[in-house]
Amino acid sequence: MKELIKSNLKYLIFLTVFGLIGGYFTALYSVQILSDEMIEEVLAQVGSIDVLIIITTIQSLSYAFILGIIGKILARKIGLWRKVTFCKKGNIELALVTLVGGAAFILLDLLIFGEFSAVIKDSYAIKPTFEYIIASVTYGAVIEEVMLRLFFMSLIAFIIQRIAKKEEMNNTILVIANIIAALLFAAAHIPGTATSIGITPMILIRCFLMNGGFGLLFGRLYRKYGIHYAMLAHGGVHIVSKLIWILFV
Repeated sequence: MKELIKSNLKYLIFLTVFGLIGGYFTALYSVQILSDEMIEEVLAQVGSIDVLIIITTIQSLSYAFILGIIGKILARKIGLWRKVTFCKKGNIELALVTLVGGAAFILLDLLIFGEFSAVIKDSYAIKPTFEYIIASVTYGAVIEEVMLRLFFMSLIAFIIQRIAKKEEMNNTILVIANIIAALLFAAAHIPGTATSIGITPMILIRCFLMNGGFGLLFGRLYRKYGIHYAMLAHGGVHIVSKLIWILFV
């Protein structure tokens, strides 16, 4: 056990740092957007906002550790775990996803989906807070990629390989696993979207296009170049979209 921890020490420290920071700032941002009624419900359930922040931070750290460790084991088994290295082709794809995806992320809302929902359009009237930005590039970029790609996509690929009785992993299985993970990730956003925006056919399209579409791109980077590329792309999309929002909207 001691040797195992020593050999994975940098990885465990990485998970700890981003789990704590991501959870803390996600909690702060969540408190910012809660309505007075929701705050009253939270206070009735946990007693105080401070307790909510602690619970959210611990939850984030738990996700990072448990799913990060299991995800690494699964990724090794199916041949997707890679050391943090970079290549020219991967860097080009990373840059394209980051720049084009970051612009598309906000422009789709401003030019298309905002025309079908006043809530979406009005949300851009207020600039993103510091807490929201930090949560996006820590919890969003790292913890969500640990959960959705490193763990969930790897698990699906592992299960499909066993069901298909394939001795070796192949691209077809990985692509199917990526599609399933992306679609389920998008579907998981429907309840939150229904609460914050409401559900219409266009909003459902937005949910699957924005969450599922980007999930497919991040999954492709994970499959081809490693989880670090997926994390960097996810974080990059958030950074580019927030910069456009702050500077030009």
